[in-house]
Amino acid sequence: MNEWSVIVYDKPGMDRMTVFGEHVGGLPGFIDDKSMVTGGQINDDSDPRKPIGSSFIIRAETKEDVVNILKKDAFYKHGIWDVDNAIIHHLYCVYREGLDYQL
Repeated sequence: MNEWSVIVYDKPGMDRMTVFGEHVGGLPGFIDDKSMVTGGQINDDSDPRKPIGSSFIIRAETKEDVVNILKKDAFYKHGIWDVDNAIIHHLYCVYREGLDYQL
């Protein structure tokens, strides 16, 4: 299984808080199936309380699989995330807290 570094921005003018509860309610499925390693909200540099998107490390075989995982989320289903322009790169993790270096 590969790991992928993912940044997906919210579409301009969208209010993620309208579906935040549904989004959070769906997270256990991604955590339980081990597809999500880390994940969280990213905020505007000029206003640390203003969400602008999300950042993840996701486990999946292919980049296409990553996109399919993102499309299962409430933020995508309700038009919040701009998945078509998500930044997705294969990640070779060299260091993870609590584990030995992977050189």
